[in-house]
Amino acid sequence: MLELPRPIPPHDAHTHSALGVGRDSVLEMVRAAEACGLEAIAITDVADGRTDLAPRIDEIRRINERSSVTVLAGAYCTILDASGRIDLPPRADRLALVLAAFGPATRGICDDIPADRSRLVENVFGALSAVVEREAVRVIADPFNLGRSQAAPGPSELPRAYVRDLARLMVEHEVALELSAQAWWWHPALSVGEFIREWTDTLAVFSREGVKFVAGTGARDAAAVGNNHFTRRIMRLAGIELSQVVNLRSLARD
Repeated sequence: MLELPRPIPPHDAHTHSALGVGRDSVLEMVRAAEACGLEAIAITDVADGRTDLAPRIDEIRRINERSSVTVLAGAYCTILDASGRIDLPPRADRLALVLAAFGPATRGICDDIPADRSRLVENVFGALSAVVEREAVRVIADPFNLGRSQAAPGPSELPRAYVRDLARLMVEHEVALELSAQAWWWHPALSVGEFIREWTDTLAVFSREGVKFVAGTGARDAAAVGNNHFTRRIMRLAGIELSQVVNLRSLARD
């Protein structure tokens, strides 16, 4: 049994409810967070330019008023292409947390992939750098979730100079990196042990540069909320302290 640090991040910054692609209601997700002893949970259903945020935000705020857990209204937005464009929902400024991530249709990275591997890597870091500079985005979610796309680089193939430059830009713009409980899933070509070794080496660069982190499970049902065991393990191996994790409650909006 590995010795794991305690406490672990007391929040879940990446969840999906029945308002989006999730199975369970916001109330059930929040009850799960309470049962796990979390301090905060962000409901971050997928959103784009056609999403009406008002009903989501109103429901989340009503539940937050009755909950012992801080409940934040957020959104998970897909990076559209290598230029870092994002199809943000109207009034995204009303959200406490906007997560941005690559998706299967991200052109130049996960779709219409360059044959030149170095060009793909440049597209990845160029897109992420552009996203970080967007005022609305607070978190890079599912970072480097490329392993299930064709010819995608693993963590050890990410140039450390690029990683450092991105980390410094994230610090400058106060954008956090998600410690995803499902990070291993994105790289089926690597064994879990191989992925952990490569990923912790990469995370250590972000940590040394002073990047802040959030813990997210990507939960789509109440049973998965707060399952941060993998995150706790990664933090220990990458040398990430709890003090480097964002206090999610501080982002709550009135």
